[in-house]
Amino acid sequence: MSMDSAVQRQLRNKDEVKIKMNYFNNDGRRTPSNGMRVFGETPQNYYQLKQPAINYSEVLQKSIQFGGVDSKINPNDFELACGNLQKEILGNQDYSNLFNGVHIPFICRQQISADSLGKDLEEIDLPNFKKSFNSRFPDCHFKAVLQSNVQLSKSVLIDPRARYDDFLSACSKGSVVGWYFPRALQEFDVESQRQQMLELPHIGNICLSGGVDILAALIGNPDLLISEEFYTPILCLSAYVHTDPRLVLLMKAYGPHMEFWCMTQMLTKNIKQVSEQWAGGITFYTTL
Repeated sequence: MSMDSAVQRQLRNKDEVKIKMNYFNNDGRRTPSNGMRVFGETPQNYYQLKQPAINYSEVLQKSIQFGGVDSKINPNDFELACGNLQKEILGNQDYSNLFNGVHIPFICRQQISADSLGKDLEEIDLPNFKKSFNSRFPDCHFKAVLQSNVQLSKSVLIDPRARYDDFLSACSKGSVVGWYFPRALQEFDVESQRQQMLELPHIGNICLSGGVDILAALIGNPDLLISEEFYTPILCLSAYVHTDPRLVLLMKAYGPHMEFWCMTQMLTKNIKQVSEQWAGGITFYTTL
């Protein structure tokens, strides 16, 4: 092999390593690739979340009390499952940077059906979060805002790129624990949040964050979006698709209060919203 060929091969190998290590930057944010619509190539970080102190026992207690999680689950088993999953993620160079960003442990209830996502959101998950939130903030309100009186029941589907069907399948078999990374896709438009899942390497159980996991994370950490220090981002339930493709599902803080929105993402008839405040999430999960 000539010297020039050897040098070229080394450069190619370095480029390949660089590509493999570049899915998420040092702050745990997804590095946009060509074709992604983002608010800016360089993150603005105007809307922030503070990493909460992680108390596994408290998260589990809230999840049992308000989230319908099996009360027989041992706190040590929950913490061990989260710890093992964290080690798995940290051991993979494609995803290890995620833990440089905000990371939230969660556990969610069993028996989730893909056929009743909207109904479950309206009748179970959002009311459960309201109970957890008001237990933490009794003088504040949580409300759901559905633009133009749209319906959630029988109107919420899964985007096929989200890898969320596997997550729901795991939920149907038992309690699921995991890590929610709420700012991994901040400043991406919703379509790019979904599309980028096609590029991410398959490792264990990973999905674009949706209603079940995000609400489970918020039930266990009801003050995640409430801050006197920062303006906090809006959490996109991007794995969920409304039958009206103009609509998106969001969780947001409004001062000391919390709100769920089913709202339009259309800026004009043909142009969709891209905002520095909107944050899609990545979820890793395992079963107990």
